[in-house]
Amino acid sequence: MATGDALAAAALETLPITVAVLDDDGEILLTNRSWREFEAGETDDHVGYDYVATAAMDADDDEHAQRATEGLESVLEGERDSFSMEYPCHSPDQKRWFMMRAGRFTADDAVRVTVVHLEITERKLAEIAAEESAEQVREEHRALEHVLERVDGLVREVTDAAVGAGSRDEIERRVCRRLVDTDPYVLAWIGRVDVTTRRVSPREWAGRDDVPLEDDDLVLGSDETHPAVRALEEAEPYVIQDLAEFEDADRWWPTGAGEQYHAVAAIPLTYGDVTYGVLTLFAAEPAVFDERELPILESLAETVSTALNAIEARRMLTTETVVELEATIEDPSLFVTELADALSTTVIYRGLTYDEGGTPLAFFRVETADADRAVDAATALEDVENASVLTEYDDSVVLELALGNGVITALADHGAVIQRFDADDRVLDLALELPNGQAARSAYDLLEERYDRVELRSYHETDQPTRTPRDLQSTIETKLTDRQQTALRKAYYADYFDWPRGVSGEELAESMDVSRSTFHQHLRAAQRKLLEELFAGDPTSEA
Repeated sequence: MATGDALAAAALETLPITVAVLDDDGEILLTNRSWREFEAGETDDHVGYDYVATAAMDADDDEHAQRATEGLESVLEGERDSFSMEYPCHSPDQKRWFMMRAGRFTADDAVRVTVVHLEITERKLAEIAAEESAEQVREEHRALEHVLERVDGLVREVTDAAVGAGSRDEIERRVCRRLVDTDPYVLAWIGRVDVTTRRVSPREWAGRDDVPLEDDDLVLGSDETHPAVRALEEAEPYVIQDLAEFEDADRWWPTGAGEQYHAVAAIPLTYGDVTYGVLTLFAAEPAVFDERELPILESLAETVSTALNAIEARRMLTTETVVELEATIEDPSLFVTELADALSTTVIYRGLTYDEGGTPLAFFRVETADADRAVDAATALEDVENASVLTEYDDSVVLELALGNGVITALADHGAVIQRFDADDRVLDLALELPNGQAARSAYDLLEERYDRVELRSYHETDQPTRTPRDLQSTIETKLTDRQQTALRKAYYADYFDWPRGVSGEELAESMDVSRSTFHQHLRAAQRKLLEELFAGDPTSEA
């Protein structure tokens, strides 16, 4: 059986850490295999070497060697029982760190010191990574504080400018000025879209000193590389962080502009389904519009859009201007076109109402003498939930179509009043009346998104008389019950008031699922309210 000394020596030899034993003069008495194999190709056990003197030779030029020498001497002289330190020991192709620990002990009444070198590279790399990560967090925090400090006043000022303005032009002008007063922004413009020409034009702008403005109109669909066009077409912000890397920079911006602005962001101004335009902002530094900056600008754009919507709503209440829009649509999936194609005839729109459940009921005159075939063709359409004949003539029928949430409902949601919705020879002839340009733009975009080919034929704003037909219609609708309005509309669309009548009261009552007497009660009540409203200002109507 091995003696204690032999067992200890064998165990020391197998340890995976470098170990040496020194005498009280600092000379090496014993090393283990890890010590001897530390340097590739090294076979010397270093026994008899003065370890402390060797370390002291490098002390003048190496602070780690100086600390090691001082620590070992203090242990050998009995000033302390142990000493430890961490130090780098990098090779040409690898970074390494070690911890040296010296411990004093006695053996056979003689002072001995163990010197252990333990590799701590993995731990050190983890510490360095953690510190770098912490520093990055601190840097990001400092940057965020800087951004928040910088934009806090901007948010307040832009909000005040938007809310306090009295017109759309004033909102846009104030917002642009406030933005360029804040570093690092140097140019801002707000563009509006002309629905007829599909052009985006800078309407209001502000810039610092001699910063050049791009003053040419942009065209949707063809100028797709411009940030403003991209933002409008994609309905989300579009950013170029470095114009020096943008291939079309010379195409869109004046010569020398790259010396004054280096990044650009375009943000659409939208409220609900309505697009008011696009805010385009230029910065004097690259990479400005990062994940911290962009959300703040998006929030500002929402504030501006809300203010524009409020201005537009106020204008609608105080002016008598409406937009009249005419277009043709070629798309085989449009239900009216499908119906006209299936019957090889003309389908003419008569009007629209809603039943008690809110289902839209559209009335169309179909040029055919075969009522059953017309109903079958209409019922087969995907957008039609139910079809029935309201009136029959010798050469045509009036169909009542219960519709799902299709294009007619969507147009109504955009504030459109349908004047024409006629189909013939696979082409829809459409005429709409809308409350403002934004609603017209939104409705036209809706049609373009849904159908293959949409051609705008005319677009113009019209001044209405002091009391518009829309006002009269709105007033009447508030006075009529749903049943009264349905009875009146059905009677009108079915030519009940013509002579000879195109339909009987009994047939209209049946279409409403009420008795004949109930139908006439609703109809008479609606007629009375209509006449009262019509003659309310007539002196001869007073008792």
